[in-house]
Amino acid sequence: MEGGKLVNKLVSFVLLALAVGFISFGASAQLVPTSYGFPTILQTSNTVAYSQNTANALNYQNVNVNFPTGLGYSTGVDMAFPDISQTSLQTQSQTQTQYTQTNSYSEFSYPFVGIGTGLAGFSL
Repeated sequence: MEGGKLVNKLVSFVLLALAVGFISFGASAQLVPTSYGFPTILQTSNTVAYSQNTANALNYQNVNVNFPTGLGYSTGVDMAFPDISQTSLQTQSQTQTQYTQTNSYSEFSYPFVGIGTGLAGFSL
């Protein structure tokens, strides 16, 4: 038991000495040259578009023109004109299909910037 107390006192003394030693020295730092080199921004994009349009049209017309068969007096001559009848039917169908695909690629780079002693012209 006596040896354990001695070890505990010794460890406590060493830790106290280290703490006093760290507190007595001032804090300091030294900057080293740092360079940031050629950052590059890349962007790629792809788009695909598909569309289909359909239009239908129907036009139906019917015309009948009837003339009278007599003129109302009896002379024995009938001056009737022939009847006219006309029918028209028109249909139209239209379909349009579109397909579009685009690919885009962009890249942007710029020279590095140095902090501290670096290359001439690139120091900050």
